[in-house]
Amino acid sequence: MKKSFVKTLLATSMLFSETAMAAYPEKPITIIVPWGAGGNTDTIARLVAKGLQEELKTNVNVINRTGGSGVVGHNAIKTAKADGYTLGVVTVEIALMKHQKMADLSYKDYTPIARLGVVPGGVQVAKDAPYKDINELLAAVKANPGKLKASGSGLNSIWHLNLLGILKSAGLPEDSVKFVPSQGASAALQELVSGGIDFTTSSPGEAQSMTDAGMVRHLAITTPTKSELYANIPVFQEATSYKWTLNGWNVLTAPQGLPDDIKLVLEKAMEKVYATGELQKFANKQGFEASALYGSELEKFMADEDQKFGDLLSTK
Repeated sequence: MKKSFVKTLLATSMLFSETAMAAYPEKPITIIVPWGAGGNTDTIARLVAKGLQEELKTNVNVINRTGGSGVVGHNAIKTAKADGYTLGVVTVEIALMKHQKMADLSYKDYTPIARLGVVPGGVQVAKDAPYKDINELLAAVKANPGKLKASGSGLNSIWHLNLLGILKSAGLPEDSVKFVPSQGASAALQELVSGGIDFTTSSPGEAQSMTDAGMVRHLAITTPTKSELYANIPVFQEATSYKWTLNGWNVLTAPQGLPDDIKLVLEKAMEKVYATGELQKFANKQGFEASALYGSELEKFMADEDQKFGDLLSTK
């Protein structure tokens, strides 16, 4: 009698679990974006929302939770209920915050679902700069410690860390170049063209309009290997033999503890969203790549990024 009861209970439990999985989602889904409306992260999140809405047959809404250099929005994703109805777009800053003592947040606070955009870093100079390649620029930095100025965005931002990583890889102290904070890459590039700084370390995509106009030249890209989008830009670690790579990135996530069955539903839906080509088309137009990654490979990617920036910032 007791055995029969247990079997019935187990069968009912399994049926309930399968039904729950089949039913998800039963209500609208929200995607939190830690940055403002109109930027690349926000736009790619809205394309994801549109695609998921079509695949999952439910409303998917994007809300922007800005503030604290991304801390507010990333914390809102972390603290949401892990039921699949609140997702978020986590950006590369999550690999920096804990190491910079900005917030007690890290990649471990999230369940990664799919990588979205990958934004390469680079090095740019004005058209009339005396450096014909990245090695000549680094030689000038070494010969004139503390004299050259660089920018890319704000202090301790991803493009500031790109500069620090470049210098460290070349065996140069971080104060061998003066970093001039700016309100984003666009402002930094304007300062470059006007002669206020010697080089920038932002992404090739952000500088593309100025390079197309003949005002700026690319010296290097900090991708691990040659980029299909920027095939004519030398790869930093190939051109110099110094080991340094840096990409910005963003990942669709849920709070830590998302049930595996719901994660699987979302991964399968994202595979179909990627298959439409809309994410890749938008990313390429903006000068970066939409490069899918899932499961254990994505988890390793985020862990490796955390380790890399931890190692870099521990030496500051």
